[in-house]
Amino acid sequence: MKYDIGAWEHVQQQRHAFFGKMQVWDYTGLGYTRYNARDVGKEYLGCVVENKVLCNSLLLRFQEELDDIESVIYPTRLVSLTFPSISKQAGMKPTSSEPLSAGHATEELHRSNLVKLDLSDGRTLYSKLVIGADGSKSNVRQIAGIKTTGWNYPQSAIICTVEHVVENDCAWQRFLPSGPIALLPIGNNFSNIVWTMSPEESLRHKSMSPEEFVKSVNHALDFGYGPHPRSSALDHYMEKFFSGIGNTAASTKECFEVPPKATGVVSERMAFPLSLMHSHDYVSKRLALVGDAAHTVHPLAGQGVNLGFGDAAALAKVIAEGVSVGSDVGDLTLLQRYEKDRKAANVAMAAVLDGFQKMYSVDFGPLNVVRAAAFHGAQYISPLKRNIISYAMGDTKWPIFS
Repeated sequence: MKYDIGAWEHVQQQRHAFFGKMQVWDYTGLGYTRYNARDVGKEYLGCVVENKVLCNSLLLRFQEELDDIESVIYPTRLVSLTFPSISKQAGMKPTSSEPLSAGHATEELHRSNLVKLDLSDGRTLYSKLVIGADGSKSNVRQIAGIKTTGWNYPQSAIICTVEHVVENDCAWQRFLPSGPIALLPIGNNFSNIVWTMSPEESLRHKSMSPEEFVKSVNHALDFGYGPHPRSSALDHYMEKFFSGIGNTAASTKECFEVPPKATGVVSERMAFPLSLMHSHDYVSKRLALVGDAAHTVHPLAGQGVNLGFGDAAALAKVIAEGVSVGSDVGDLTLLQRYEKDRKAANVAMAAVLDGFQKMYSVDFGPLNVVRAAAFHGAQYISPLKRNIISYAMGDTKWPIFS
């Protein structure tokens, strides 16, 4: 999708980082999993792009197309949405106390089948299709009266950028008692931190001095809370046993590595509460929700933005197909094709991530053993490893063998 819309060439001119390896491990030291792009015949597992870089690249691409756009209204805020009534959709003439000219009557009839948008600057717009892409607290969704299901997690996430002495070319994630900490490369010896913890801890870490925070990050990514995973007789047995099941993945023989140390924090530390939310409906007549406006998930696998990209690509495809055959782009039947394509896959991802959140939020002996078994399975069962990678990369829609 990034290549389809033409924004990628702008991203390439700014800071970004491809990564071909990933390591995930547990604070108990009972297991770890390594992933490598070579496991699935790819050059990279993914690319980390800062939000400001991505937004700037999309804006630059948008500006390149301004000749084909009548006007841009920014900044402003949506005040109200008025959807066409059933009677107007059926073609009934609008009522008026004053006679209308033929031209005005035709325009009135045309507008009666469109969505009316009242903006905070006093302007009024009419549209065949309104797309709500305005985040988890979507004003569009709320005004449209679309209900949601979800819950708040007893966690917040701290995000910031740290610096290293050496280049980081691997994505790292360690599960701690209070939540996972991720170290994601963004290029030029910098990495992003996404650290999940209790709301109280997030406030404390946000108010730490830069030196204290860096020390805390390095502690969490090294020996803090528990030992490094070590190879055992069980590891050698599992590696030997599962090597006969399909082609052995390249990362199966990779040893545990310690992440590069952070030497400084170079950005503001931001904290935000975590929640799971899913809209009952993605679409209604002349309305579609995408991204966080339709769903939010736990950030432990970094899939939120990818789900949003998937929504945007699917909706764009449906709209293009509709235009090609002369369909009304706001027709509910057409928009429901987008909802059908995305809803089930998004629910599945949300369920998987919610399950991980619950599984790794409890420090309980028997459950720790189960988690260790999961790490060992993902490390040594090559077909499972490849499926996990393909699912995370969006090459498969379902978290099962496919």
